[in-house]
Order: sequence, then structure tokens, then C-alpha cells
Amino acid sequence: VNGKRHYETPAGTLISITTLLSSQTPEGIQEWRNNVGDDVADYVMRLAASRGSKVHDIIESYLSNKPLGDLTQNYGVLAAGLFNLMVPALDKIDKIRVLEQAVYSDKLGVAGRTDCIAEFDGKLSTIDFKTASKKRDEINENHLIQATFYSLAWEERTGQKIDQIVIITGTEDGQMFVQIDEPSKFVKKLQTIIEEYKKNSTG
Repeated sequence: VNGKRHYETPAGTLISITTLLSSQTPEGIQEWRNNVGDDVADYVMRLAASRGSKVHDIIESYLSNKPLGDLTQNYGVLAAGLFNLMVPALDKIDKIRVLEQAVYSDKLGVAGRTDCIAEFDGKLSTIDFKTASKKRDEINENHLIQATFYSLAWEERTGQKIDQIVIITGTEDGQMFVQIDEPSKFVKKLQTIIEEYKKNSTG
């Protein structure tokens, strides 16, 4: 709709959470984009999207107990390497509720697709899988806000309260890190972004 991604849901046509957050570019990324220019930035972002998509596919197969085959041959050296970095964290995932599941919230008027709802270290969690070229000093708050939305939408749809959000990231420089936080800390920020979007789209 008007170049913005939406989902058709039982509650109507709802804006995608990723589209909603795309206007909230972290300062460090905006600075980088200004320095390298839009053409280079768009090229790097396309490569990053391709890298992330391949790693997601491997993780989904792994968590679904499907045979992985030759990862390097099927997905390339980079995606295979990033997945292998992330395996120790993936092995803490248990009692999976859903993988790559579309969810929506009537209350918030937003929809999206969560990577994983499962137990992580024994706590019911919204789990997101990310890839990056390197570990950055600052945490990308958008990732936490996005996972918070999935947590709220899941609770609204199922009545099950999410205990924590977990972001598992593998980086091209050979690191893996896990960010664990509480959804309650980011609810206000999410609501503010939604309110601003609605105000701008109607105004």
C-alpha cells in the first residue's frame, strides 16, 4: 500500500512491523549511509539481506530437525560459517511453538512474521536470528522493539505471556552474541512509533 508493506489479517490490512521500524534508522547506520552514499549503502544492504535469508533458511531446517546436507554447497561458505557460529545458542532452544509464523495485533494495528517462539534456557521467548558484518558497540534498539511487538502480538493471539526477548547474532568477523532483554522495557517506545506513524499517515 503506497510502497509500504502490509499484511492481510482477520483484523484487516495492517502495516508491517519491519516497514514501521524502517523509518527509525539508528544514528550510526544513518551516519555510515551518509558517508558511503546511497548506491554503496543499498548494495551492502542487499548483500546483507541475502546473507540473512540464507542463514534463516538453514536455522529453520536445523530447528525443524530436517537434514541440512552440504551447507557450503547449498548456501555458500559465508552462510554456513555464520550458522555454525550460532549453533551453541540455537541448542538452548527447546519446546518450539512456531517458526517463521505470521502474527498480528488488533490493539496495535500492526502485523509481522516472527522468527521463533520457543523456550530459551527454560523461559518462553521471542527469538530473532540476525547476521551482521561485525559486532557494533551500540545495540540496535529496533531489533528489541521488533521482538517486543512479536511478544505482544503472540500474547494477544494465544494468551501466553512471553518472558523474554532473545536476539542471536552471528557476525562475519567470527563472533556470536546473544542479547536477552524484557519486552516490557520497549513497549512505550513501540507505542510511540506506532502513534507517530498513524498521525503522519492520516495527517
